[in-house]
This record gives sequence, C-alpha cells and structure tokens, in this order.
Amino acid sequence: MTADESHDDRETPLAALAGLLELFRQGHIIKLDAERRGMELHTGSLTEMWNRKFPGFPSKYFPYTSFWGQHFRGRRDAYLKNIIVQLLSDRDSAVTTIVNPACVAGWHASDLASRLTRVRVIGTDIDPRWNRIYQLVRGFRFPENYSFVKDSIFTPQLSVQPTAVVFFGACGAVSDAAQDYAINSQARYLMCRTCCHDNIGGNVSVIKRFNSVNRFFRFKNWVYGRMRSRAKYAGYYFSDKYSRNTYPRSETGRSVSTPDEFQAVARHSADSDICRAIIDLDRYLYLVEKGFSVLYQGELFVAERRVKGEKKRSQNGHNRV
Repeated sequence: MTADESHDDRETPLAALAGLLELFRQGHIIKLDAERRGMELHTGSLTEMWNRKFPGFPSKYFPYTSFWGQHFRGRRDAYLKNIIVQLLSDRDSAVTTIVNPACVAGWHASDLASRLTRVRVIGTDIDPRWNRIYQLVRGFRFPENYSFVKDSIFTPQLSVQPTAVVFFGACGAVSDAAQDYAINSQARYLMCRTCCHDNIGGNVSVIKRFNSVNRFFRFKNWVYGRMRSRAKYAGYYFSDKYSRNTYPRSETGRSVSTPDEFQAVARHSADSDICRAIIDLDRYLYLVEKGFSVLYQGELFVAERRVKGEKKRSQNGHNRV
C-alpha cells in the first residue's frame, strides 16, 4: 500500500470518527433525532461507498438505538452471508478455506458450508458443547466440508491459513481478537458483524437509562461480571491482551482520542449508535493501517487485504471491496 493509498483510505473514516467524537463530547447522543442526524452527517459517505458495492442493506432491521435493532440482527447476518458467498463463490475452491472464530454453535459456519459446497469451512470456539448441542437439536449431520475445532480466539492454535475470516456478533474484545487473527494469519478477507461494544477493554459497566435496550445490556453485563469471577470461564470474553489501554486500537484513533474516553464511549454504547460507530471506526482505521481495504455499514465490515504490488482499485469498482 502506497502512502497516497493509505491517506485516501484513512481520510474519510477519520473525518467520521472525529465528527462523532465531537458529538459525544458535546452530549449529542441517545436522543433519536440526534443519533439519526449525527450518523447520517458523519457516516453518510461511508454508507454510500458500501451501497455502491453491496446494495440492499436491510436498513429497516437496523433502527437507531432500538431493541428491535438488536432483535433483528439475524437479518443483517443473513445479508452478510450473501456477501460472503458472492465474494468467494468464484474463487478456486480447492484452496479456499473459511474460518469462523467464536462460532458458538456453528450455525452460521455450517450454513456457509452448505452454500459453498467445495469450500472448506472451519468453525472454532472455546466451548465445544454448543456445537454438539446444535447438531443434536437439529438432528442432522453437518456438511462434509464443515468441521469444528476447539480453540480460543485469544490464543489461537489453528494451523491453517484462511482465505477468509468471518464472524457474526463477537462480544467486545472478541471482535478485536478475531480481527487480529485475520491479520496475523494472512487471511485475504475479513467479513464480520461486531457486537457488545460496551465490553471493550474488559468493561462491564453501562450508563443506566430506563429503556429496554439499556436494561438488557445491564443484565447481560451483570452475567458477564459474574462469569469473570469464576476460573472456569477464564478466556471466554476477556483477555489482558485487550485491556482498556489498548483502545483506541489504531494509531490514527490514538491521535484524536484516549483510553479513558473510549471507556466512556463504551459505557454509553449500549443504547447509542454513535458510540458503537466510534468504536467500529477505530477498528476500520486499524485494519487500514494493517493493509486492508475496508467497507463499513451498520456494524458490518467487509475488508480485503491489499496484495503487495497490486494496483489499487476503486472502492466502488467491481473487483476490490
């Protein structure tokens, strides 16, 4: 990636990040009209870039600061899976491997395997019980090209080089660890939906508000806090490798914010799209710094590694994301 390409890819998400951070500092969050105006103003150009490449984002199932936005996240997962199939279906299947870390029960990974029958699909998770339960409950054999491997995303041991790393809602730092797995394993693609932004840096505190989304996240974090105190759940959701001081993740993000501010953003993120986008835009910039071309929309990422010496293609072209 040339210096000019790096600048071009950073300028738009950096402007969006800076704009949303200013809204956060001024307290222009949480209220529906403020959230909508802020997101449209500062991330509208990123949305346009996404829509030129991947039209059809299920926006009616991603309402601002809504419990239903969480409830219907499966619609966004289905949309993301269609994109994964679209991008990988014409690759040489004999050398194509998809790894889905933090796959839980493996339902998304096995679904991808059934749709990409000549592609190898591996689901990994620290707890293999959910994968076994899912198979028993559904009463079927997994596709032959799907396999499950017990593995921790914080200390991955899987000895394959994936073509694509995918995940569908990895909580807090698990998203960051999965991003690092894609980077370190030299995967060509990272395609994912982030989740539970309130849990970055080991945070389990949420600003108390009296709405259904906020109540749900406070209860969820109470459970996570209890789990953290039990040795048998070590490595499930938190790792010292992703402590509060590792955020912002990107060098660019650290030029405009601090670990203390990002923890404050996280505590507000349960019911603020602006706060969730701040955390995701830092991840966007981190991926750019690691040599990826990135598209972002509504907690979804599609990132493609730039091959050294390969000519940069337009974000709204037909070949590169």
